[in-house]
Amino acid sequence: MKSIHLFLVSLAVILFLQACGEKQNTQQQESPVAGKQSDDDPSLPFDKRLKQFIERKLNTRNGENYRLKIYEEHLNDDGVPDVLITVNRLENALKTAEEKNEVNKSSTIGFFGDHNYFIYYSSKTDRFSDPVKIASSPQRELGITFENISSSRHKDVLIDYSIRNSQFRKVFLFIGDKPVYAFHWKLYDGWGTDELEAYCFEFGTGAYSEVKDIIVYEGTMKNIGKDDDYYTIDPEIECTGKLVKRFFYNSRDGKYYTPN
Repeated sequence: MKSIHLFLVSLAVILFLQACGEKQNTQQQESPVAGKQSDDDPSLPFDKRLKQFIERKLNTRNGENYRLKIYEEHLNDDGVPDVLITVNRLENALKTAEEKNEVNKSSTIGFFGDHNYFIYYSSKTDRFSDPVKIASSPQRELGITFENISSSRHKDVLIDYSIRNSQFRKVFLFIGDKPVYAFHWKLYDGWGTDELEAYCFEFGTGAYSEVKDIIVYEGTMKNIGKDDDYYTIDPEIECTGKLVKRFFYNSRDGKYYTPN
């Protein structure tokens, strides 16, 4: 009986040690730090750091000629300018269509796809956000403007993108030091057809929160013709003053809604 008791005690000790070892191995595997290579190297000069970050995150081709635009603006509350970067991969879109023998098919839909991106660099954290893709036609790069919408202490960003003969606007609010998608509406549609429509935007005092309302009016497009290249000309949109909708921000789910 004594030998059986000693055997059971020894077995219990062995099983306990094995369990501890398995738990330690599991914690090491689940740790985001253990054995993981960083996606970003803050010790590099900013331009080289950005280049490596983009090419790693977007898995670009060797020697790919992508286009960058860099904007500086206060996008958080630390008083130091932040950076918004747009990336346009037109060359990759054209080469991909050629490789798939789909140039004609892709051309009819304006080479629509995931070819435009933006990246946020925070001065507060000294980090880049993951690239945010804006599905669109790559012949036109993203249009960027900044407005005080969610706060008077920092800006938010309006991103305009094209799909063939139409253009749309997305609003990203900077909440918690990151861009949060909140709103989407068209700027114009039907360029070159008899069904042309256009809109313009204003930002008014928030009806239900401190975040400003978005007011959409009908607009008219100027300096354009039916045969113009809608990828290269920037049309002027003039407001008519005719209200389309007024949207208010619901802070509970971080989206805009309209009562009418």
